[in-house]
Amino acid sequence: MINDIINNDFYSLLKKGSEKIRENDYVRVLAHYDGDGVSSAIILTNALKREGIKFHLSYVSSLDEKGFRQLYEEEKDVFTIMVDAGSDQAQFISDYNNYVILDHHFHRDFKAPGININARDFGYNGTTEACGATMAFLMALTMNEDNKDLLPFFVSGVMADKQDIGGFKGLNASIYNEYNKNKTFHMINIDGSNIHEAITYSTDPFFYNLTGYPDNVNEMLSSLNIDPEKHVYDLDNAEMLRLGKALSLRLLSQNIGIDGIKYLETDVIMFDEIKMSSKLLSDIIDGNSRIGANSIPVQYFLGDKSVENEMNSNRRIFKTKLIDYIYRSKNNIKENDYLRYFYAPESEMAGPITGTMALYLFDVKKPIIGFNAGTENIKVSSRGTRHLVSRGLNLSVVMREASQRVGGSGGGHDIAAGAVIPLDTEKKFIDYCSEIIKSQLGSI
Repeated sequence: MINDIINNDFYSLLKKGSEKIRENDYVRVLAHYDGDGVSSAIILTNALKREGIKFHLSYVSSLDEKGFRQLYEEEKDVFTIMVDAGSDQAQFISDYNNYVILDHHFHRDFKAPGININARDFGYNGTTEACGATMAFLMALTMNEDNKDLLPFFVSGVMADKQDIGGFKGLNASIYNEYNKNKTFHMINIDGSNIHEAITYSTDPFFYNLTGYPDNVNEMLSSLNIDPEKHVYDLDNAEMLRLGKALSLRLLSQNIGIDGIKYLETDVIMFDEIKMSSKLLSDIIDGNSRIGANSIPVQYFLGDKSVENEMNSNRRIFKTKLIDYIYRSKNNIKENDYLRYFYAPESEMAGPITGTMALYLFDVKKPIIGFNAGTENIKVSSRGTRHLVSRGLNLSVVMREASQRVGGSGGGHDIAAGAVIPLDTEKKFIDYCSEIIKSQLGSI
C-alpha cells in the first residue's frame, strides 16, 4: 500500500490533492514534454479516465515566466494538474491557486497558493530517487490502489530521467519493490527485433562507430561468431559473454566515466500486459516525445491502437535523427577550460544529444551545454556527470544564474538543467557559465 512507503505528511498532501482533483468533472493536465513528462501524462490521464473525469492534456516546453504563464492562462479557470514541472514556476502564477503540482526539480523558496507536492520537500533526491512519473504514480495510487497496473509508465519515466543507472534508489526503489510483480532479466542494455538492429540503433548506450554503422556491426558480430538475426533474449550464456565483453571494450575505448559503463547492463522488465519490455517502452515514449509526437503514446495507452504503426515509426525516425546529429555535434563541439558546448542541428534535440555525449562520448571532466537556436530565443540544455556533481557541480544554479544575467531564465537538476536566453547572448552566457562552474569546482 502507498502509505507503507511514504510518511504521513507526504501521503496527506497527496490525499488533499486527489480530493481536489475529484471535485472536478473536467481538469487540465500540463506535463513536461520529455520522456518523463509523457510517461507521467500516461499515468494521470488513465487515472482520470477511470474516475470518469474529462481532461485536456497540454505540454510544457517553456519554463520561463512569459511562456509558462501564457500556457497556464489558456484555461486559467480550470483546475490544473502540473507534472514534472511547476514547483519553481509557481511563482509566475502567484495570483492563482486552482492547481496541484507534482514535481521533483529544485525550486526556490516560494509559498505556492495552490498545492505544491515536490519529492525534494520530503527528503528525496529529485535527481536520483524520484522523477515526474514517480510523483504521478503516487497520485494515481492515492486516487485508487487499482492504478498499480500503471507501473510500466512509472518505470519508463525513471528510465527517461536516467534514474535507473546502477539500479533504482530511494523512493523509486520503494515503489518498485512494493508494486513490481513482473519478470525481470539482467542483460545487456540493448533491444530491437534482432542483435544487428539493436546495436545499430543503440543510443543508450552509444557505441562509437557501431551505432549508426550497420556494416561495422556485422563485422563485429561475425568476428564473435554471433548470428546477427538472433534476438538478444535468445543468446546463450557464451554468446552473451562474448558480446558483453566486446561492447564493454568499445565503451572503455571511448574514455568515458563509470556511469556510462554501468549502463551497458540493466535489469529489463517484461510487461506482459502491454507486451513490451521496459527498454522498448521507454524508447517508444522518449522517441515520440522528442519529435513532437508526445500525445501518440498517450493516445495508444489510453486504448487507441490505430496509432501503433505511427508510434513505432516515430521511434525509428527519432533514433535515426539522433544518431546523425550526435556524430555531427561531436565533430563540431567547442570547449574552454570549464565546459564544452555545441549548437544542435534541429530544435528540441539539444537535450538528448547533450545527454548522450556527456555519458558516452567524452570524459567526465567538463559539463556539456547544447544550444537550440529558435526565431525568438535560444533554448539551452546542459548535462554533467555524477563525478562532477560529487565535486560540487550544480547545473541548476549555473543555468538559473547565468541565464538571468543575460535576460533569460533557467533551472532544473544538479546533473541536468536547462534555460531560455535571448538571441545573440550565447557568448556572454558561456562566459557566465564558466565563471559559475569555476566557483563551484575550482580547477578542472
